[in-house]
Amino acid sequence: MAPPKWRQLADTLAARIRSGELAEGEALPQIRELTGAGAGSTTTVQAAYRALESEGLVRIVRGRGTYVRRQRRRARREPQTRYQWEKDRALLPEDERRSTGVTERDTGLRTPQLEFHTRYEAIPAAPEIAERFGVEPGTRMLHRHYWTSSRDDEAAISLIDSYLIYDVAARNPELLDSGNEPWPGGTIHQLRTIGVEVDQIDDAITARPPTAEETRILDLDPGTAVLILRKSSYDTAGNLAEFSEVTFPGDRYELVYRIPLERWS
Repeated sequence: MAPPKWRQLADTLAARIRSGELAEGEALPQIRELTGAGAGSTTTVQAAYRALESEGLVRIVRGRGTYVRRQRRRARREPQTRYQWEKDRALLPEDERRSTGVTERDTGLRTPQLEFHTRYEAIPAAPEIAERFGVEPGTRMLHRHYWTSSRDDEAAISLIDSYLIYDVAARNPELLDSGNEPWPGGTIHQLRTIGVEVDQIDDAITARPPTAEETRILDLDPGTAVLILRKSSYDTAGNLAEFSEVTFPGDRYELVYRIPLERWS
């Protein structure tokens, strides 16, 4: 069965955008132009344009028109191999750890192409965070908020809020200084410096509408959802060592899981 007419039109325009025939910032034809040329009804063209917007290819500006948007780099995160790669990397010499990181691995960008933004603060543990760590509400936590962007695109690749028990992190005072970011070897190596080996990582993923701040920093189009990854890192004794909440733009991030199953005998 042939795809509906709006999908055919959207695919045709998408091909022109991806080939560069329609350049960044260029206006797509007015709806009346396409209907007059036989591309379909007004409803058909509107549906095609909305599809292109949801796919991150165009931006619809009310009262002005539809424009080709900057093509964003898509990122792919494969947790099974990613986490083991990060743990193995924590054992390498500093010059090797500093050469690349997990963001580079996910995006294909090189370190000089990235811009790092970090903010640290000591905060009292909210009830949910306290429950996760098994501590009393109000316990001092190290809250780390950071995000990374490409130097040629101000939109954040993802947003991360990370939590450590402050007194545990303080065993290595360097972990309390945001000026040491990006840390060569990431969180797993940071924990290693205070005698903690990450033994298990649990991921939980949900989706929701973005907040106004997330819409701005991630540069999301209307109607685009965000993916929320709640990542819990446990030590070899089964204690929660670090908890983070990662916010991904739903229109350009892919989370891929490969789960081997035991074979029947």
